[in-house]
Amino acid sequence: MKKLLFIGLFLIISATLTAQGKSQLGVRLGLNNAKVLNSGLDTKSGLYAGLFLAVRFTDNYTMQPEIVYSNQGGNASYRNGGEININYVSIALANKFFVSKNQGFHFILGPSLDINFDDNFINLINDNGDNLEITPIDLAIFGGIGYEFDFGLALELRYKQGLIDLDFNDSEEYGGNSEENQLNRVFQIGLSYKFNM
Repeated sequence: MKKLLFIGLFLIISATLTAQGKSQLGVRLGLNNAKVLNSGLDTKSGLYAGLFLAVRFTDNYTMQPEIVYSNQGGNASYRNGGEININYVSIALANKFFVSKNQGFHFILGPSLDINFDDNFINLINDNGDNLEITPIDLAIFGGIGYEFDFGLALELRYKQGLIDLDFNDSEEYGGNSEENQLNRVFQIGLSYKFNM
C-alpha cells in the first residue's frame, strides 16, 4: 500500500510537470556519510538510491522532484553501545541552477520530507516499531554542486540538514542532552543518470 501511494504521488507530479517543459526520467545512486548531531554517536556510512523527473524550464533552471531511499543514522562510539539505523523514504524537490547555457556545472537547492520507513506513524499507533523513540518524519533542506555531462550522467555532492529533533521521547538514550535537538546531518556523493526518451 505504501509503495502504491509513493508511486501514485510520483506519477501525478510527473504528469503535471511533463506539460510544463522538457522532462526526463532518471535514477540517483550514491553514498551517505550520516551523523546524528548532539548525540554520542559516530558517523555512519550508508547508501541512497532513487528515481527523479528532471523538468528543464529554461537553459539555466531545472526542477527535479525525487523519491529516494536513504540509509542514515549513527554508529556507536564504543563497543556494544547503542546505534541508530534509520531507513528513510525521501520526497524531495531539487532545484538545479546551471551556471551557463552550455555548461554542466550547477548548484542544487531544495527541501525534503523524509519518512522513517521502519518506524512510521502506523507503527506508532500499533506500538510495534523497533525504535519508537525516533521521530517518524524529518523535514530537511539540502544544497550542493554537480556537473552534468551531455549524455545524461551527472556527478553530485550534496549536504542535507534535518530540522526535526530525532529524539521523539527526549530519552537521551544516544548520549544526547534533552535540551539540545538531535538532528540528521548527511553528506551525499553519487551519480545520477537521465534517460533519453
